[in-house]
Amino acid sequence: MSENTSPQGTADATDRFGLETALDGELPRETVARMTAHAEGCPECAEEMARLRALKELVRRSCASETAPRTLRERISIQYSRIEVTHSQGSASIETRTVRRSS
Repeated sequence: MSENTSPQGTADATDRFGLETALDGELPRETVARMTAHAEGCPECAEEMARLRALKELVRRSCASETAPRTLRERISIQYSRIEVTHSQGSASIETRTVRRSS
C-alpha cells in the first residue's frame, strides 16, 4: 500500500496505511489478519503498527478516568462509520462511509 492510502484505496492523511482503522477494530478480521501478516515481514509497517499501538495505549491509560462531554457522546451516537464489503468474481472491495442518523 502506498503511504496515506487506506486498505479501501482512499487517501486519508490521518490513517497511515489504514493501520489506525485496523487497530480500532473497524475493519473485517480477514483484512486485519492480512495487514498483520504483512507487517510481520515489513519493518516499516511493523514499526508504524507498534508506534500506533503504544500511542493508543498511552491515550487509553491517560484518559481512563475521564468521561467524554455529553455533547460529544451525543454526536458520536448520531454519527458512525459504516463499512461495506462487496464480493465479485473472486475479488472484494471495501467501502467506508460516514452515516449520520437522524436525531
